[in-house]
Amino acid sequence: MEQPEELRYPVQAVVDLAKNFSREHFEYAITQCRNVISQVLAEDNSSEQQIARVRVLKYVNLQLARAVRWIDQEADLMALVLRSLIELRFWAHFVSQGNDKAKHFLEEANTDSKDIYERLLKAFPEETTPYNVPPVVKRVNPTRIDDEEELLWKICSKFIHPTSFVLDTPETTILNEDYRKVFAVKVLYYGWGILEMFHPINWTD
Repeated sequence: MEQPEELRYPVQAVVDLAKNFSREHFEYAITQCRNVISQVLAEDNSSEQQIARVRVLKYVNLQLARAVRWIDQEADLMALVLRSLIELRFWAHFVSQGNDKAKHFLEEANTDSKDIYERLLKAFPEETTPYNVPPVVKRVNPTRIDDEEELLWKICSKFIHPTSFVLDTPETTILNEDYRKVFAVKVLYYGWGILEMFHPINWTD
């Protein structure tokens, strides 16, 4: 009888966590992902694309660290991590398309600065120091890859915001252990997925 093909470690880690969830198992699996990130996370200013990759991975690592700290807390905290990772998945794909895309991503910081400055000027016109706004680019709105990701995004958004969905039924939403576990498994899935989008790893070595 033919033996089933052995799964690559990231896939196996997600599958195993989904089948046999525990806080210890989650912490271990996330630590493995963060260890690999630390190995590939070297400052590299050779191109806009490399700069963008480092910045995205640093933020992925921050989100994974939060997930470990929050694993026993309310489900909305894990939803916050997951929604951030969903958006980071979009940006990882975006900057991987070439240096021009990565440059655009980096220059969106100027667009954000301009938005904040204009709101500050409107709220406090007398106290706001004049500011030479740098050139801005048109903002790219992150999109979801498919209907499943759109669903995850929507659920996470409902958990994060103080909507009647969570205010009326906290026991079945933010205090629900099953939701927290599902979000946690997806956090591991997205962590590995973003990492390998930038750094394909040969797990047979």
